[in-house]
Amino acid sequence: MEIGKLTSLQNLSLAGNNFSGPIPDFISGMTSIQSLDLSLNSFSGQLPASLTKLTNLVLLNLSHNGFTGEIPKGVELIFSLEKLDLQGNMFDGFVPSGPLKGDSSVLSELYLSGNNLSGPVSIITSTTLHALNLSWNEFIGELLLLTGSCVVLDLSNNKLEGNLTRMMKWENIEFLDLSRNHLTGSIPEITPQFLRLDYLNLSNNFLSRSLPRVLTQYTKLKMLDVSSNQLDGKFLVDLLTMPTLQELHLENNMISGNINLSSFSLRPSDIQILELSYNQFNGYFPVEFGSLTGLKMLNVVGNNFSGSLPTTIANMSSLYSLDISENHFTGPLPINMPKELKIFNASNNDLSGLVPENLRKFPTSFFYPGNDRMNFPNGPFRSTNKPNENNRKPIVKVITIVSCVVVVLFVLVLLAVLFIYYIRISRSPSEYATAKYMSEYTEPQTTGPGYEKHSGGAMVVSAEDPVTSQKGSSTEIISLDENRAALMGFSLSKKSHFSSPGSSDSVFVGNHASLYVRSPDKLIGELYFLDDAMTLTPEELFNAPAEVLGKSCHGTSYKATLENDFSLRVKWLREGLEKQRKEFSKVAKIFANIKHPNVVGLRGYYWGPTQHEKLILSDYISPGSLASFLYDQPGREGPPLTWALRLKLAVDVARGLNYLHFDRVVPHGNLKATNMLLDTGDLNACVSDYCLHKLVTQAGTFEQILDVGISGYRAPELVASKKPMPSFR
Repeated sequence: MEIGKLTSLQNLSLAGNNFSGPIPDFISGMTSIQSLDLSLNSFSGQLPASLTKLTNLVLLNLSHNGFTGEIPKGVELIFSLEKLDLQGNMFDGFVPSGPLKGDSSVLSELYLSGNNLSGPVSIITSTTLHALNLSWNEFIGELLLLTGSCVVLDLSNNKLEGNLTRMMKWENIEFLDLSRNHLTGSIPEITPQFLRLDYLNLSNNFLSRSLPRVLTQYTKLKMLDVSSNQLDGKFLVDLLTMPTLQELHLENNMISGNINLSSFSLRPSDIQILELSYNQFNGYFPVEFGSLTGLKMLNVVGNNFSGSLPTTIANMSSLYSLDISENHFTGPLPINMPKELKIFNASNNDLSGLVPENLRKFPTSFFYPGNDRMNFPNGPFRSTNKPNENNRKPIVKVITIVSCVVVVLFVLVLLAVLFIYYIRISRSPSEYATAKYMSEYTEPQTTGPGYEKHSGGAMVVSAEDPVTSQKGSSTEIISLDENRAALMGFSLSKKSHFSSPGSSDSVFVGNHASLYVRSPDKLIGELYFLDDAMTLTPEELFNAPAEVLGKSCHGTSYKATLENDFSLRVKWLREGLEKQRKEFSKVAKIFANIKHPNVVGLRGYYWGPTQHEKLILSDYISPGSLASFLYDQPGREGPPLTWALRLKLAVDVARGLNYLHFDRVVPHGNLKATNMLLDTGDLNACVSDYCLHKLVTQAGTFEQILDVGISGYRAPELVASKKPMPSFR
């Protein structure tokens, strides 16, 4: 290839092809190159150091390839570089600080979205940047102190924390996206420096309090999105009077009260999208909405609106999507609905009368359930009359199809169970060998001072006496994982809990038994913690008594009680499932920043010298899993869960999953009732055992699917973990 010898070449674009492999080192021979565009290809590998020798570069675009590794530090030595686009790759590590500080370079556009870059963004103090896009990365810390001349700023989909007070020193911003972070506090009163703002997205954070009135003073604002926060207070009706606003997204907040527009004369405006869903609005549907003739989408689902819909809806001539479901609307629907309406949903209300003619094109699912007194002229009628013979035929057909499906599923389940049983039987020789080793390690003894028979048939063996077995006794057989626990130094005890029948993570039910076994002198592996919140030595963990909580396809869970009465949940991984140490450590560190009230925090891990000494340490949550409360079994502690409490727990779990999947891009991979732990007090639900499939090998993941996925289900996140490709801003 002779391209490296083109010393006089100034512009080279190979974008939108299918080139692959790394960038060759001889590219440094193009000493006069000013514009290099290799975007939208399949290049891979690390960027060569020779790339930094192209000192005349003004534009470098390597976006949407498969480059890996860190961004070369020599990039800051290309003093002529004005635009750098590396988005849509797999770069990691920190961003070179040289081009981002003060006026040390002439860099005006920097696009790094869609990578795995990390580090704080507060170090950015460049005064020359006009466009900065760091979205879809792993950046942490607080917001930038200064933005200089920046006009476009996109920091969305990161892990930024803190409040928005630093925005008060920003200037000249026209496009601002801080969505999907962990920002808190209220939206500050910012006026002069944001008068040029036309796009503001603060959605999917933890912002609180009411919307500030200063937002209505941004005379060029076209899009405002503050959805999925914790905003409350009244609706800021002045937003609907802004002449330039085209999109307003307030969904998934706690904004309440009625929308009173009687004192406002709404002129025809540019607003096209109005999202008010899942708040706490009440009162009547505003008659004044009919003045919004340019509105194309109106969504008020999941509120407490009541009364009848006004006939002024017919004046909304541009409306093509209207969702009023999950409210308390009554009376008939207006006869003259907008002719352009293509999407409509009125289900779960209390509407009555006949469905208007121009709405009869929509399926019945858009009107029912709910609206028991609403009917179509020629059916279906919401009555209790028996179906006629013509209606019975499709019902019989549906029942036949469902029955066939159930039979097929039953056969598949039976085959899967037999297959799993065959696999476990095929592994039995190794387990028998381990049991034999244990019998050699501890000689049987059925009498003596260390032996005590309890009323329940359970057997207790003291620390001074070896493990005892007796034919015909009701003592539970020690499993392979428990033998390993004994060899490691844990003193184990089993207690009775309840779990879902057939659960792959079932907890022990039946006789109470305690087991204390002679153990080695100390743990000789290494104990790692993901933060500084606690300190613990392997010896202290070695001396901690452990109570068996349950088992799963990944291993056995224990409750370890330390000397200060602090408890940890210890997950003992089964032998041969874990990844190599370097990869295991890299994945475990990802969990360090996972902190959410509905997600169990990971504390650290222990890596021992032998294959079976791999432990995962996390917070212990009491009183137990959702399974122990959910299933109606004899001896269950406490009354059945009320439907209100079940709904609350479902919301808790949904919040935890939303945090894992969207904020941390960490799919759970093994969600079930035994992995939903309930905290003491108000029974706050916490998701646990998330992303274990990333810590184990493919064999471990396959076994998880066999154990918990007999129905054949596998989460889409486990098929492909690639992040969404960011859009061009």
